[in-house]
Order: sequence, then structure tokens, then C-alpha cells
Amino acid sequence: MRAQRHELTEAELKQAGKDISHALITSRKLNLLLSAWNISTYISTTYEIPTRYLIAEIWNAGRNVSVPVWDAVTSTYKLCALLPRAKFVTGPFGVREPALRIPVQTWDMDAFIMPGLAFDMYGARLGFGAGFYDRILSEARSSTRLIGICHDWQVVEDQPIPQEPHDIRVDWIVTDKRTIRCGAPPQQRSVGRA
Repeated sequence: MRAQRHELTEAELKQAGKDISHALITSRKLNLLLSAWNISTYISTTYEIPTRYLIAEIWNAGRNVSVPVWDAVTSTYKLCALLPRAKFVTGPFGVREPALRIPVQTWDMDAFIMPGLAFDMYGARLGFGAGFYDRILSEARSSTRLIGICHDWQVVEDQPIPQEPHDIRVDWIVTDKRTIRCGAPPQQRSVGRA
């Protein structure tokens, strides 16, 4: 999956970002902007689905955006508000972050929109191995919508992605081609979402 992501052109990434943003905003299944006031997403890096189109749409709808930022004290990510016209700094791992840090609480989020290397039809997410999103999501309310975004070829349909007990599944997957409501895995495990 990593190698295939690196082969994408800037134009392909840009189009996927626009298509996914449009799907998230207009999907009758999700009703994202009708039901979510506080939305957490990410600031995309070079090979990730660009989120700038989505963030602009969320702001235009008068909703609040937050993003993960590195907390050096706890050596993990926390959420901070992302304001229009924000200035950015480069954090660890080369991820851009807002220079002005206004903390927000995970349990105040109505929806999380996150990247992944791969997803399966049961909502399992293969990230980058550090478990940062799982730690953040473990503090989310059970009613908070968890949405993974990716290219359609990043959805594994023929087998489940292996999961650890602390891994948290997404409820929805939105690709550049479709919106998927994730089904319950064959052996449902309960994990820590408040």
C-alpha cells in the first residue's frame, strides 16, 4: 500500500481529495454537516488524501475543525482547534500543525475523519504502527462518528485486517469512488470508547 501511494501523481491525489470531500459533504448516508458541529480531521502529508478541500467546506458551513498536534510532555498527540488563516509549524514526523494551539477535548468531537494505509469492510484500520489515533479515539464518545478516508484500492474486501485489542474500528469508509457503512466483524470485540 505504501509503494502504491508513492506512485500517485499530484493531480491524482488532488482529485481524490476533491472527490472524497464532495462525498463527505453531500452523502445522504452520512449527513456529516447536519449532525456534526465539531469535526476532527488531519492536515495531510505528501502521500495522504489532501484534506484542504474538506476543511474549507467544514469552515464554510460554520462548523469547528480540530487536528492532532504533538504534545512533547506526554509524547503523544492531542487535539487542537484549527482556525482559518492559521499559521503552521512542522511537528515531529514532518506533520504540519497550527502554530497557535487551542486545546479541544476528544469527547467534544461529533466526528473524526482519519487516514489509513488500508481499511477492511469491518472498519479495521491499518495505520502507521504507532497507535496515536487509537489513543485519541479511546476517549471519544460512543456516538462519535469515526470515518476513514482513502483511495478505493486501499479497501481490503477479501479478508479482515489483523487487529490488536486496543485497535478501534471506523464506522464508515469514504473513498474516491464510494461510501461504505462498515459491518460488524465476525467476532465483535469491545474496545474503550466512552
